[in-house]
Amino acid sequence: MVMANLCSNVDAQAVLSRYSLFHTTDLDEARDTVAKVFRPHELKVTRPREQLDTHMHHLPIGSVSLNRLQYGATVHIDPGCLDTFVLVMMPISGVSEVACGNDRIRSTPELPAVATPTLPLRMHTHAGCDQIMVRIDRRLVERHCTQHLGHDLDRPIEFLLGMDFTASSTECWRRLMSYLLGEAEGEGSALTSPLIKAQIEQMVVGTLLFAQPHTYSEELRRPIPTIAPYYVKRAEDHIHSHAEQPLTIVELAAHAGVSTRALFAGFQSFRGISPMAYLKAVRLQRVHEELLASSSVTATVTNVAMRWGFNHLGHFTTDYKRRFGESPSETLRRFGGNSETL
Repeated sequence: MVMANLCSNVDAQAVLSRYSLFHTTDLDEARDTVAKVFRPHELKVTRPREQLDTHMHHLPIGSVSLNRLQYGATVHIDPGCLDTFVLVMMPISGVSEVACGNDRIRSTPELPAVATPTLPLRMHTHAGCDQIMVRIDRRLVERHCTQHLGHDLDRPIEFLLGMDFTASSTECWRRLMSYLLGEAEGEGSALTSPLIKAQIEQMVVGTLLFAQPHTYSEELRRPIPTIAPYYVKRAEDHIHSHAEQPLTIVELAAHAGVSTRALFAGFQSFRGISPMAYLKAVRLQRVHEELLASSSVTATVTNVAMRWGFNHLGHFTTDYKRRFGESPSETLRRFGGNSETL
């Protein structure tokens, strides 16, 4: 059985039992407390004769959290776009009808749902539905995907809504969930270790990106050639040596000894990005390294960013957050510099 696979390390009734967050029959309390973990939402009991009896358990693991939620009645839930997190909803028992964007599924223990944060979400959860919900910070997912692709995302990640638990491709996700749920119930759980938490974050995100189809699945699975042509390597060397200078695609092509078209095609084929995107990535890394190394109270994010060619500070800050998971001022503040707000 799928339920046995998901909860193989612990009795299904005991899953996350040590991490009770609340129990209530009051609709307002249920809605407001669930919103603190997820986001504000509309909650309605759709069958007046049914009594709301909400239980929720919550285990945070860094930027990931494991949750168990059951309402005890048939409810309609409308959170709109989740915005800041991906939500994987895995029924242990019962049924939840889930709509995300234009996709709709009848979610069961054999068919969990993966909600994309940029698409509106609606759920009609039947009485008796008991779900494990994995909340994953959107920035963590995007950063992990960006690092593996080697370039910035040109559009938001959108996941296929239904996760087929009968398919062999999802076995890695089922095994990981089984391990985490079992480990959560053990004495002296490793999940409380800061070192383990960081590894769990990466494992959850990496496994989800591998197991569930999404916008970038094909590109992530595509083998990347390791031996680039000489002209790509010459351009890369020139970028690393002169990243602080106002380089152009024409100059890079001339240094590499090929046409701009050939250079662009070479980078796209062997690096998956354009030459100028490669230059921007190198410059962002140099800014990051300089902010980390800075101990001077006179150092400012603006000065460092401008020195590396980032003249539009709004775009720079957005790119920096996407790449490193925090603002440049947060990086500088942690290491004693003069961190104006960016």
